[in-house]
Amino acid sequence: MNRLEKQQIISFLRQQMEERIAEIDLQVKALQHDVANESKSSAGDKHETSRAMMNLEQEKLDKQYQELTMMKERFDKINFDCSSEKIQIGSLIETNKGIFLLSVGFGKIQTAQRDLMLLSIQSPLEELLNGKKKDDRFKLNTHEYIIISVI
Repeated sequence: MNRLEKQQIISFLRQQMEERIAEIDLQVKALQHDVANESKSSAGDKHETSRAMMNLEQEKLDKQYQELTMMKERFDKINFDCSSEKIQIGSLIETNKGIFLLSVGFGKIQTAQRDLMLLSIQSPLEELLNGKKKDDRFKLNTHEYIIISVI
């Protein structure tokens, strides 16, 4: 892995977050449209149940939207140009078991070349990685990881 690959991965991740936010926004707008149309139908228990279900879905989507927006804001504030031999926030870590980006907890992402795990700074794995450097080893559960590179 090199710095150019790291920048490409970061750009790809930003795009993934923006697409997910836009996807949720579309779902919210579609639901608002459905609620408006539902208001025009007949009243009764069935109508009230339907509206209640739509309101619950609206709340769930609003929460997801807010969480993703805040996550993207935190991601955008990270200095990914850090150059340190030791792992720190913003580091791209290649191990014998996978590639990790210490940033926000967005989960596993599949890029064209490989899978990548975005780790939150509050994750247990981050605690194991923080301050380590190339060729260091650490154990998680029954797996031993060897750090191949830190970018």
